[in-house]
Amino acid sequence: MENRKERLRMVIEEYWRSERSELPKAKARDIKLKVESDLINDVIGPRRAGKTYLMFLTIKELLKSGVDKKATVYINFENRKLLPVTPEYFNYLIEFIYARRLLDEYEKIYVFLDEVQRVEGWEKYVRSIYDEFKGRIKMFVSGSTSKLTSSELSYLLTGRHLTSHVFPLSFREFMVFKGFGYAEEYLIEKDISVIKEMLREYIMFGGFPEVVLAQAESSKEELVQTLFVDIISRDILPRLKRKGEIAEEIAYFLASNMGKLVSFTKLSGMLNTRGIKISVPTLEKYFYIMKEAFLFFDLKIFSYKVKDQLQYPRKLYAIDPGLANFSGFRFSEDAGRLMENVVAVELMRRKTASPVREVYYWKDKQQREVDFVLKDGSKIKQLIQVTYASSKEEIEMREKRALIKASEELNCDDTLVITWDYEAEEEFKGKRIKIIPIWKWLLKI
Repeated sequence: MENRKERLRMVIEEYWRSERSELPKAKARDIKLKVESDLINDVIGPRRAGKTYLMFLTIKELLKSGVDKKATVYINFENRKLLPVTPEYFNYLIEFIYARRLLDEYEKIYVFLDEVQRVEGWEKYVRSIYDEFKGRIKMFVSGSTSKLTSSELSYLLTGRHLTSHVFPLSFREFMVFKGFGYAEEYLIEKDISVIKEMLREYIMFGGFPEVVLAQAESSKEELVQTLFVDIISRDILPRLKRKGEIAEEIAYFLASNMGKLVSFTKLSGMLNTRGIKISVPTLEKYFYIMKEAFLFFDLKIFSYKVKDQLQYPRKLYAIDPGLANFSGFRFSEDAGRLMENVVAVELMRRKTASPVREVYYWKDKQQREVDFVLKDGSKIKQLIQVTYASSKEEIEMREKRALIKASEELNCDDTLVITWDYEAEEEFKGKRIKIIPIWKWLLKI
């Protein structure tokens, strides 16, 4: 017991003694943690998407505003000095705060608990601390699994927490990290050329911060591969009973099917033909664990019948286009599907800022399909198609027909086609269709 107390004390003291300049450098993100609220701020997202750096950026801003360093505490539960982690650390933390008389000296203590899901039962202790020290101890907790906001956690922390979702960099953030500035009100030809070239890089290698900041393409590819394996080995395999090679094989297979309609029954059959014997229920379990580790996400078909949403295949996407590229996609061959994945991730990112927003795909019995249906509450807000087109002639007629059919069936006049490099507003069968290049849509220009 004393040994664990000492280890926790050492970790906090080392953090305090570090100079402000020694804190990891962190570039500004569009997302900000919820400092003003006394509620617990849970920070969730895929591994190495920037949650830790967002915590350090928040600490730096607190120090800049005049908060004393010792009024902040940062603990990473993956720190080797704390292993193996146990729930007792939370009691030791409060003992430490009392022993150092921090609550006497400071009006509020800011506690940052990184990768908190490593501690079994952590939510009960965090809830207890919040209830006991509300307004005096402000807690930020981060984790690389969506279990952090599962129904169980929502129940345990009802009314006590606010969630911040951290995705890999958006394209706008990507541009900032690459040091490219432009005047939104007036883009010259050179600006647009650079933006489109950077977009190719973004679609090829994705938005994980360390990948974006790497210089050589070979380094980017190696980092993406490491990230993919890291998520599997650290956030997925510990929850599975079967051999790791099977999980990796399934993850690669799923990544290579992004943007497609996925039937677990068909997937199971396809994997079985490749020598991977796995039942449909087991495959579903693997997939949902991978979703909870933020490796993939899926969209349901739009239907007013819940039964249809559950029975129809889902569309599968990778949380980052770089992860899809790692499994064999190439821009020259798969530009349309890669663009669709980028749009899907951006829609999920924007969804976190709009609690009533839901995203689906649409398909009718004639096999006409619309990539994305945006629904706010009970109202269909927008229908979106994505295509790798650079001219009017390259936009396929079937994509327009599907949009118009969905528009009529769902009573939605806001129809959009996202292209690579073509912009217009067209009338088709009495309906107006807005067409916009993907870079403009991503940058909201």
